[in-house]
Amino acid sequence: MSKQGNTGSSIKGWVINIIIGLLIILCALGYAAYSGINLGGPFSFLQTIFKGNKEEIEKSAKDTKNAVKEKLSEASNALNSSSSEQTAASQEGTLGETTAHYEALSFTGEKIMYNARMDEYNRAVSGHIQLKYSDKPAEKRDSKITYDPEGWHNYRFKYEDENGKIKKSYLMNRGHLIGYLFSGLNSEPKNIIPITRYLNSGTMADKKTDPENPYSMLFYETALNEWLKEHPDYTLDYYVVANYTEDELIPRSVSLFWTGFDADGKHIKVELKDPGKANYDGITGSVTLLNVSKNAKIDYKTGEATALLK
Repeated sequence: MSKQGNTGSSIKGWVINIIIGLLIILCALGYAAYSGINLGGPFSFLQTIFKGNKEEIEKSAKDTKNAVKEKLSEASNALNSSSSEQTAASQEGTLGETTAHYEALSFTGEKIMYNARMDEYNRAVSGHIQLKYSDKPAEKRDSKITYDPEGWHNYRFKYEDENGKIKKSYLMNRGHLIGYLFSGLNSEPKNIIPITRYLNSGTMADKKTDPENPYSMLFYETALNEWLKEHPDYTLDYYVVANYTEDELIPRSVSLFWTGFDADGKHIKVELKDPGKANYDGITGSVTLLNVSKNAKIDYKTGEATALLK
C-alpha cells in the first residue's frame, strides 16, 4: 500500500514538472514573439532536441542567440539616436545645469525690457522682457552686430551636412539673450553672449536656419512668437539666462523661462503647439539648452576651440 502511494506521488510530481517546464517554454516563446524575434530558430531548436542532432541543436541555439543580440543592438541604436543631436554634450563637463530663479515681472500691460548688468568678467548675464505681439520691433534688423562678447572667436570649421557633404561654416555666433524679434536690440553688449551657430539657429550651416530643431533657441523663439500672434491681446513674459561655470567666458548652456498674462492681467500658461524639450512647472515653461556643436571641442574658459573634422 505504501509502495503504491509513493509511486503515485512520483508520477504526479513528474507530470507537474513537465507542465511547469512547458509553461516556461510557452512564456519564453510568447516573450520572443512580443519582442519581434524570429521564432524559426527557437522552434527548430525544440524539434532537434528530440532528434538528438547535436549540430542542429548548436546551430539553432546560435541563431536564437544572434536574434536576441540583434534586438539588443537595435534597442541600443535607438537609444543612441534619440540623443544624437546632443552628441557634443560629452565635452569635458558640459552639464547644462542652471541655478537660475525665474519670477515673472509685474503686469503693466506695456512693453518692459531689462538686461542685467554685466558681471565682473564682462559677461552678459540675463535678459527679461514682457510684451504683446503689437510691441514687437517694426524696424528691420541690421545685418551686422558691432559688439564682440568676451570669449568670442571667429572660427570657421568643417562640418558634415544632412546629405553627408563636407562644408565649412562659422562655429560661433554673437547671440542675443532676448532675440531681436522681441527686443529690437541688435548690438547691446548686455544682451549678447557667445553661442554656437547650432544653439542659436538649429543648424551648423551659415546660410540657413532650422526652426524645427528643439535643441536651438530659435525653436522656442519661433513657438513663442506664434503664440503671441495667435493671442494679440495677451502678454508674454520671457526670461533668458546664460549659465557660466566659475570664470569661464563661454556659457555652458542657456536657460529659457516663460509664462503669460491674459488681457485682464491674469497669470496664465503659455501653451505651445510643440513644446519641444521644454518642461512645465504649473504655468511656467522652461528649457535649458547646451551650448555645443558636434564639429568642435570648445574650451569654455577661453573660448578657443578645436575642429573635430579635419
